[in-house]
Amino acid sequence: MTNEHFEEIREEFLEYESKILDWKRGEYSSNDDRLQNFREIATFLGQRPAEVALTYLMKHIQSIALAVRTGSYNWTWNTEGGEGLKQRFADARNYLLLLAACLEEESQKRERAGGIWRNRRFHGKL
Repeated sequence: MTNEHFEEIREEFLEYESKILDWKRGEYSSNDDRLQNFREIATFLGQRPAEVALTYLMKHIQSIALAVRTGSYNWTWNTEGGEGLKQRFADARNYLLLLAACLEEESQKRERAGGIWRNRRFHGKL
C-alpha cells in the first residue's frame, strides 16, 4: 500500500469517526456530558465508567476479531443488515477515545480528592 493510499484511508476514517461520534452523542447523552451514558450504566452495574467503556470497546474488538478469523465481512461502512466492518473499526476507535476520556476524568477526580484507589474502587471523597 502506498503512503498516499494509506493517508486516504486515514482521512476517510477520521471523517467518519467524527461524524459517528457526533451523531451518537445525542443518543447517549441529554446534555453536554459526553460520559453520561458510561456513568449511568456504571451506577446500574456497580462499576466504574471506564470499565463500562472498556466493555463496549471489547464488544467491537470481538466482532472485528471474528470477522478477521473467519474472513466473513463486508469492507464497507454500512450493509443492508446494519454495520459494515469499517463502521466497527470506527466505533472501536471512538470507544478508545471515550475510554481515555473516562480515565482522564477518573484521574482528575482522584487528584482533586487526594484519595487512593484500592481494589478497583475509589476510597475518598469525590
